Formats: sequence, structure tokens, C-alpha cells
Amino acid sequence: MPLAALLLAGCVGYEDRGDPDAAQTSPEAVREVRLRVVEQGDQTLAFVPVSIEGEGPFMFALDTGASSSVVDDDVADRAGLELTGERRSVSGILGTGQVPVAEVDEWRVGDVPIEPGEVTVVDLGPPRGGSGIQGLLGSDVLSDYGSITVDYDDEVLRIPAP
Repeated sequence: MPLAALLLAGCVGYEDRGDPDAAQTSPEAVREVRLRVVEQGDQTLAFVPVSIEGEGPFMFALDTGASSSVVDDDVADRAGLELTGERRSVSGILGTGQVPVAEVDEWRVGDVPIEPGEVTVVDLGPPRGGSGIQGLLGSDVLSDYGSITVDYDDEVLRIPAP
């Protein structure tokens, strides 16, 4: 059973930590990643391109409400991700399930590197209407950047430079 509905409750959350210095940040201090904004019914999803182990890019939904980033099982296979043997509990509006965990050594959101880490591997189901979700970029990754800006109008994700 695909766990997409289980995970996508409140899929795209906007996180604004109210950085009072944001207006004073120079453009050189911010890296931009193009978003693809998709409206499905009453939901607005923001997708970013994510490359994993040199494969992709895959379209990941930004999901600040997810504590762990997720990859579709087909993406994990294509990228050759190694499962750790660990299983984690995931929960959402439809219930709870146990899913495998994989290690990611090299990945990027756009051209911005992401620290190596772990992801949960889930069957997110077949793509629907060309806007299938191949993964979720969760707060475990996004919080590493301190604060991010999601600009839905200009379709860009702004990430502070290191």
C-alpha cells in the first residue's frame, strides 16, 4: 500500500523563522534553487530538483512538517542506495507504518550540497498527471541551513550560503 497519503498530510509547510537581518543579507550570501509550484485542488506543493549519488534530478516536495526526508523506493533503487537494516516508524493521517532506512553519501538540492545522511524509503505511488512526488525534503535537511525562504511567486528556494 503506498504510504504517500500517510506522509503527505500538510505536505508543504512554510517556515519563516522571522530573521530580522534577512533584508540586510547580500545577494552573494544566498543560493537560489528553482522551484516548481504545483496546485492540486486546495493544496499548493513546492518541488525542488534533488540529485542523489549522481542520479536525477528527482522532484522532491519541500516538507518542513516531515521530521525525516523520504525517497521513493524506485528512486532509492535507481540511485543504488544501501539500506541500513534499520526500520523507522512513520505516521500521518491514515495511520502508522514501519519503513526501511537508507544511507545517502552524496546529494544536492539544485547545485547546493546536502550533508550525507539517512532517508526513509517509501513507496510513494505512481506519478499522477506528471506531478508525481519522488521524495520529500524534510526538516532534518532544511534545518541544517538555519533559515530558508520559499518564494512561491518567483518560484525560488533561497538558501543561505555557508
